[in-house]
Amino acid sequence: MIRRHFLKNTTLATLAFWSTLASCSQARGPQIETAVSGGEADVIVVGAGMAGLTAARQLQDAGLAVLVLEGRDRLGGRIWTDRSLGVPMDMGASWIHGPDGQNPITPLAKAVGAKLFVTDDDSVILYNTEGQPISDDDLVASEEEYEELLERVAAYGERQERDLSLVAALQRVEPSALNDPLQRYHLTSFLEFDAGGPLDQLSTWYWDQDEAFPGKDVLFPDGYDAVINYLARDLPIYLEQGVERISYDQSGVTITTNQGEFTASAAVITLPLGVLQGGTVAFDPGLPNGMRQAMGRLKMGMVNKVALTYPRVFWDESLQYWGYTDPERGKYSYFLNARTFSPANALMTFGLGNYGLKLESQGDEVIAADVQQTLKRIFGGNIPEPEQVLVSRWTADPWARGAYSYAAVGSRPQDFNALGASVRDVLFFAGEHTIAKYRGTVHGAYLSGERAAKELLKVWAD
Repeated sequence: MIRRHFLKNTTLATLAFWSTLASCSQARGPQIETAVSGGEADVIVVGAGMAGLTAARQLQDAGLAVLVLEGRDRLGGRIWTDRSLGVPMDMGASWIHGPDGQNPITPLAKAVGAKLFVTDDDSVILYNTEGQPISDDDLVASEEEYEELLERVAAYGERQERDLSLVAALQRVEPSALNDPLQRYHLTSFLEFDAGGPLDQLSTWYWDQDEAFPGKDVLFPDGYDAVINYLARDLPIYLEQGVERISYDQSGVTITTNQGEFTASAAVITLPLGVLQGGTVAFDPGLPNGMRQAMGRLKMGMVNKVALTYPRVFWDESLQYWGYTDPERGKYSYFLNARTFSPANALMTFGLGNYGLKLESQGDEVIAADVQQTLKRIFGGNIPEPEQVLVSRWTADPWARGAYSYAAVGSRPQDFNALGASVRDVLFFAGEHTIAKYRGTVHGAYLSGERAAKELLKVWAD
């Protein structure tokens, strides 16, 4: 506590400096540093993704001296707008899910004047392995069967004394569903995509025990990073700072990176669940046993994206999506037509569940050829070869170690909230994995950063 008050008194000049910068222009960019040996602030925020930047923004606006450490050479974390193909491609988060009502990302998008595009899930054609479209009647009937199947699985799960994986429950309720092309399509393109994890690891009890905001989903034609850059304005951010150790006690925190040491009275930690589980960042002393147990029960999903550009359009430009009933669950079963919101002749497809992890070991050329085989079955063999390909590999990414968190077999909703608890009023945690109600989402990450900032400010005021 002595050191905390000392820092309060000695950082008045720093606070005045940053406040002056913030008042100059809201359009001013972040104060980016790429090589710093060390520094001191009231609060250190670890991670420049949605959760970290939200917390840092609110803490700095409240008058604290904030310093943000980011291991990557860019902002955003799992919000990654790549422009190497000549157009914005969001290879991480893409949508505002349910932009109506209380979704906090909507006012952010409006504040920055971001262009938004409403996606229509009904603008879709599903093809079988012969390249023939499934009739609308058959698709609607299969969707109804899918909803009924999930209800039966949920009822079966509730009768069990222990949690089961969704695969195990499906095998006991309707084993044929896993081999039915249409049900396999729904189970992967919707359930595995939405939940993040594979059927054989998702909890039957809790895989869908979260909430959603109302309204159709919208995406950012010019890139999701617009809201990241808006939040980051005027924040002092140090890039390429790989955190190695976080030492803390009642007097404050010292964070050791690959470039130096940073000290503060408190810290907001937004390291992804996969990074925390990997043990590459040491905590001294170790985190409370309850947090470590909760961490061990949750898992990170294996959702990856493949973006391809072509010399010409060979598909229906007005159609937003199409599906494919691949025999291998999770393998390029869902395509997004970027041409509906972008000038590029571009498509995006997805590797989901276990296949999402499998594709990470393949080279870009192999992946592109594989996607081409699927497209040729649908559109014929005369389609052009892709000009460019871009692949996400979130599990292999050392700063993410997965796409987003999910409720694995044996986990509980309380586990997510347990990872958002504060430790000794010095460490405060945020991230999409720390909020059970909205886990696995950008708005969940935002709300967790807001929560961490409020909790820290309350302690600071005391």
